[in-house]
Amino acid sequence: MLRLSHFNRKTLKGDIFGALTSTVVALPFALAFGVTSGAGATAGIYCAILTGFFASMFGGTNQQITGPNTGLTVVMAAILTSFVAQSPDNGIAAAFTVVTLAGLFQMLFGVLKLGKYFTLVSYPVISGFTSGIGILIILSQLEPLFGFPLAQMQWSMTTLTSTNTLLGLACLALLFIWPERFSRVVPSSIVAVCLATAFFVFGDVELPVVGAISSELPSFNMPVWDMALAGEMIKSALLLATLSTLDSLMTSLTVDSISNDFHDSDQELVGQGIANMIAGLFGALPGGGATMRTMTNLRAGGTTPLSGMLHALFILAIVMWAGDFTAYIPIAVLAAILTNVGLNIIDWNFLKRIHQIPLFSVGLMLSTMVMSVAIDLVTAVLIGVFLANLVTIRRMSEIQLDNLKLYSEGDCECLPQHEQVVFKKIAQRTVLLTISGPIGFGVARGLKQSVSQLKSGQTLLIDFTDARLVGITSTIAIEEIIVSSMQKGQQVLLASVCQRVRQDLEQIKAMKHIAPEHIFYTRLDALNYIAYASKAKA
Repeated sequence: MLRLSHFNRKTLKGDIFGALTSTVVALPFALAFGVTSGAGATAGIYCAILTGFFASMFGGTNQQITGPNTGLTVVMAAILTSFVAQSPDNGIAAAFTVVTLAGLFQMLFGVLKLGKYFTLVSYPVISGFTSGIGILIILSQLEPLFGFPLAQMQWSMTTLTSTNTLLGLACLALLFIWPERFSRVVPSSIVAVCLATAFFVFGDVELPVVGAISSELPSFNMPVWDMALAGEMIKSALLLATLSTLDSLMTSLTVDSISNDFHDSDQELVGQGIANMIAGLFGALPGGGATMRTMTNLRAGGTTPLSGMLHALFILAIVMWAGDFTAYIPIAVLAAILTNVGLNIIDWNFLKRIHQIPLFSVGLMLSTMVMSVAIDLVTAVLIGVFLANLVTIRRMSEIQLDNLKLYSEGDCECLPQHEQVVFKKIAQRTVLLTISGPIGFGVARGLKQSVSQLKSGQTLLIDFTDARLVGITSTIAIEEIIVSSMQKGQQVLLASVCQRVRQDLEQIKAMKHIAPEHIFYTRLDALNYIAYASKAKA
């Protein structure tokens, strides 16, 4: 939904300045990501233009700057390599169809209002995942930096002292030592690109360069569905959609914390989805929220979606009028920029405190990181999330145990004094089970095992005094307990069943097992009934 209400004259100056500043920061990254992906610098540049414009127009975060980023570039490079190897004729077209499909998935995430769930992924999984991406980026830049594929790397003085390598290492050193206060005026990446380009132009040296970017607008490409790649296309699209979603929503949360504003997660996913769908149709890389570029826009005065749209238009203007100048930019400087990015996104803060963090969290982070590098990003995330959820379920089960209390002879201190008096009289033949909330499958199974130990002839009183909601797992477990106890000749009573809990029990026909006279308004009424019945038998 286009949010024209955000645009006004008061914010126009800040939006223009924010857009100009973020454009300066974004240009070298767009070139670098495009080259690294294997699709070419043009694919990176037009990703910044198309996703930057449409994500701002239709998204849900006012100051968000969208464009190519590390994780998406790594995945896209793998997709292109794999698809071209399997289908030389349709591989490239199928890869960009995946980008369009990823956009449709993102739009679906937004329509289904799933935005809030993506930010609930365990931190060690995110840390290991992003650190793995950082390592992959560094590994991918060794070839352009040193001139040899990783598998054939020759660590010799000739390699280390080649002009290309020395230039790349010099640029990398500059990126590290460039003072932060200067970066607020001129980003270190722009300084590195300008100096490296000047060295190539005036130094009379032979170096691999980016090549000129055509001033012609990209052409529309019809999506291609290759049945031989169908499974991989869907899997890859889901991965791209998930990565873009995580990057965008994490950036949105960062914006919220600084601007004291609140983004619309689901609208943001719709906007990012529209942007990626269009990017795929025009042969551009997939994009997502770019934290550094977004922060640059925010700090420079950008406050409305207009800043992101202007950012895209400024990049387009540069391409139209100065695209030929990229023919003089050495690839080594882009390799240095991305190597610096890779080093920065590794979670060094987590790794430095690894001795202070619980062993499971450390293992989860490291295993996710290793799997991201050694296997693939999808497997790493799926296994990481699965392991994290197992621990979460176990901890939830421990918490849910507090929702249950089983009172038997000599164990009734938690009851009110007047109820203790009655319970002690009937404790030998009565077990009191109190349920105060939902329980999971594991807890329900343990509860059934405990109740199964009741002796024949005892009375089981199930008390719902503190329960306002029990859930389907709990109601099924309660029904099984009721049926099992009655089959053993035990009497079962219910107390304090509120309307909501009664509806849940009636829905699965559990109430039919209990006679109306054995359902009591309060727990004390039920205890008195048991006491009276005991006296009558005596």
